[in-house]
Amino acid sequence: MTDAHKIALTWKIRESLRLEGFDIYGIAQAAPHHEDGHHISEWIAAGKNGSMQFLERNLDKRGDITSLVEGAKSVIVAGLRYYSNEPPAGNDNYFVSRYARVKDYHTVVEEKLDRIQKIIKKEVPDALCRVFCDAGPVTEKAWAIRAGLGWRGRHSMVINKDIGSYFFIGEIVTTAEFLYDETSARDRCGDCTLCIDACPTGAICNDRTIDARRCIAYLTIEHDGPIPEEFSGKTEKMIFGCDRCQEVCPWNKKAVPYTDKELAPEFTISSLTRRDWLSMTPDDFKKIFRSSPIKRTGHNKIRRNIDFANYGASEKR
Repeated sequence: MTDAHKIALTWKIRESLRLEGFDIYGIAQAAPHHEDGHHISEWIAAGKNGSMQFLERNLDKRGDITSLVEGAKSVIVAGLRYYSNEPPAGNDNYFVSRYARVKDYHTVVEEKLDRIQKIIKKEVPDALCRVFCDAGPVTEKAWAIRAGLGWRGRHSMVINKDIGSYFFIGEIVTTAEFLYDETSARDRCGDCTLCIDACPTGAICNDRTIDARRCIAYLTIEHDGPIPEEFSGKTEKMIFGCDRCQEVCPWNKKAVPYTDKELAPEFTISSLTRRDWLSMTPDDFKKIFRSSPIKRTGHNKIRRNIDFANYGASEKR
């Protein structure tokens, strides 16, 4: 591929990402980074993945993204903001993480990137491509940083200096070649520890990772069985996820609500009252959350989370 072709293709794909509604994007050169696999292995060895055993699979591939697409040359990384701040229905109500107040991001981001990969294949007919979004053995945060999207904050999430950390990440791994963006390695957190101080359960580690076993997002979404008694009263009114570390981050002070229409939910989740949650049947749950990330938790876990939140609140009285 000539330099002129690379320049033209890079411009076309970046413009296509913009037209798809992505807020930030970059392209990194595909190459093995075995340190990614080593870091995850150490994290797992410490037991910090909790019961998420799926993270133990394909550790070798996590350290070599070129093993996911034979002959891979490029990793396109795109970010789509999802911030929203609508108030809950009533003062004595439950909290749902902002990322779950929009349509299931897996579907939205994958569909957008699938349209982009079709453009790549049209321009480079023999190109191979694979789309990923929070699935597969891709170290998304590391590749977002390599593509110039931002830096890893103390709360472990990628922070972009312009839009903060409320954004979804998706990737296209491809054999097509582009002009590559510079890695954004600068750490702009400085001495700030607001996210660590704000975590209700002390889940944020000093090495910019999370101990899932103490994370409210993990406890309310991934964890099976009863929530450990030691967290009683600490989950507050949270029944799906937790945004505390992002809420206090200075880089999110100017967070702008999402505008992408494909993310718009079928209804406003924050409009559900406490009575709505408590009277919800399994069938109601399936219908209401059929296009929401909340569906993966299931009705039984949501009721468990509600009961735990109510129990903790009563203990504080």
